[in-house]
Amino acid sequence: MAGVEKFVEADNAEAIITRIEHKSRKIESLLKQNKPVEALKTALEGSPPMTRDERCKSANWIVVHRALMAIKDVDGMFSSLDPEYYDILMKILCDDFLSFWPNGYPLIGGLFMLC
Repeated sequence: MAGVEKFVEADNAEAIITRIEHKSRKIESLLKQNKPVEALKTALEGSPPMTRDERCKSANWIVVHRALMAIKDVDGMFSSLDPEYYDILMKILCDDFLSFWPNGYPLIGGLFMLC
């Protein structure tokens, strides 16, 4: 994106959380149909834009985590993700990982070098 990305204001947070709740129901339906990769793609679609609202971040992480935990073939999942979905997933994982070490983090085997 060109220019400075804008953060979502708190008054828009409720709308984001409502969308995430709707996605959650769709994800559960896909998981019941044994379609975990489709569930993950659904979880990643329309992920909240940059927001400072921790409720939005947390709600989104919960649905992404739910879909990820249902995937048994991780290699297959990565090979089936479009670059757009892959980028969103990596951003979510890196943001979540970094939230545990807000003042810096150790490199574990170079795994999070690109975060």
